[in-house]
Amino acid sequence: MSKLKSAVVLVLATIIIAVLCAMCTASFPIPNSVNEYNSVISIIAKDSTLGGGYYVTYYPEGVISEEEYIANSNAYGSDTEAKEDYEAKYVSYGTGAIYLEKETVLDEATNEVSESFKEDFAATAAAVRERYEAQHVAGVKVEICDDYTIRVFMPDLLESPSTTLAFFSYTGEFSVAYGSESDKVIEADRRNTINDYVKGVSARTVQDTSYVIIQFTDLGREALKEATSGAADESGTLYVMVGDNSVISLTVSSQIDQNDLYISGSYTAETSNAVAVLLNNAVNGTQTDLKLTTGDARYLEAQWGENTMLYFYIGFGVFMAAMAVFFLVRYHALGFAHIYAYLLYLPCMALCLAFISFLHLGVGGIAALALSSVLMCVSNVYVFESAKKEYALGKTMTSSVKTGYKKCFWHIFDIHIALALAAVLTFAIALTELQVAAFVFMLGVIFSGACVLAITRLMWASMMTLSKKKESFCNFKRGEDYDDE
Repeated sequence: MSKLKSAVVLVLATIIIAVLCAMCTASFPIPNSVNEYNSVISIIAKDSTLGGGYYVTYYPEGVISEEEYIANSNAYGSDTEAKEDYEAKYVSYGTGAIYLEKETVLDEATNEVSESFKEDFAATAAAVRERYEAQHVAGVKVEICDDYTIRVFMPDLLESPSTTLAFFSYTGEFSVAYGSESDKVIEADRRNTINDYVKGVSARTVQDTSYVIIQFTDLGREALKEATSGAADESGTLYVMVGDNSVISLTVSSQIDQNDLYISGSYTAETSNAVAVLLNNAVNGTQTDLKLTTGDARYLEAQWGENTMLYFYIGFGVFMAAMAVFFLVRYHALGFAHIYAYLLYLPCMALCLAFISFLHLGVGGIAALALSSVLMCVSNVYVFESAKKEYALGKTMTSSVKTGYKKCFWHIFDIHIALALAAVLTFAIALTELQVAAFVFMLGVIFSGACVLAITRLMWASMMTLSKKKESFCNFKRGEDYDDE
């Protein structure tokens, strides 16, 4: 490899590493927006041992929990006939954690869950997921439980999580009413969709005042202008609704004649953003009319204390410092080849933890991350020592590197394949927490193998090409004693 190519490779690798590290660690506000960029590390979901938060379950219409079913049944007391009539309306589903209302959920012909309900539930789950994704809160987790309930985990990062948890359960079409909630002035009809009236909804905070901004089209502006034409003489209330739920109630004392309606009040940046996300989703997101009932929100404290993640980051920082010192002291500048490879390995692992939906960070995930990190370090040491031995026997540096990799390749490849297969088997047969750890370890093994056999070697070749004294670069010496293989 020529010196020019080596320099280009190193510059590109440095830029990539710098960008990935910044993406993973830095959070910052986005200009002209109430949103902010959340670092990859901040959005990695954390289990109950590492981070506290709120769990809530949304039940679609026709689905109730086992607890509610039992409580309702017991409420009939000695009225056996009424109790039997109630119980006959429901059927236990799956493991018995939920009960399905036969008339609402099941197909009469097959006595199975109807296709129409499945489609409605899928749309509802998609709408709920879109809302939480659009809110950009680090660590939120939305998952389907028991096939037909939606469970949401909201990390303890918000001042008013109850507002978000309640609002995001609202379903139905966007509409605007004036005078009373039933007097609709803007709603979808046979001639027009809601997008013909409303472009979208956003939020904005200026100094200490937060706004919800509804952007009307010209058609929507005219409809609102006509409806509020008498507001100067007699004030009325404007209702912005999602389905049957009033999200905003606004007293109007003058005619509204504008495309962008700024609504303030007691909103904070957080609550205005939640309202805007909900309304914008009702206008531009997945449409659903399946009603949701919100179960009791439960707060889950971090089992190991609120400073657990801080201690983890400190421990990981100590590990990285010790690793860097070891490689730089023993192998001099060659240690940077390992450090570059490791700084590519870490962001890849962080990105997987953040964006593979079923992964989260817990004790098992940390252990898997640590083990795969050690595997990568040991593998690189094995390669470096093998090349060092070849050089001590009198070969040139280039020949030593090639021979060292050639002798190590299949050993490293085999151990990585064996560990990856073991992780796959564990993932296939284990329970949830161990499954997550196994999957994280499998990813770590894959990235470790790629970094050791490809990235480290590329960095080694690039860096060594730019070095005048290759033996000093690697801290390799002639004539060192090694036991025979």
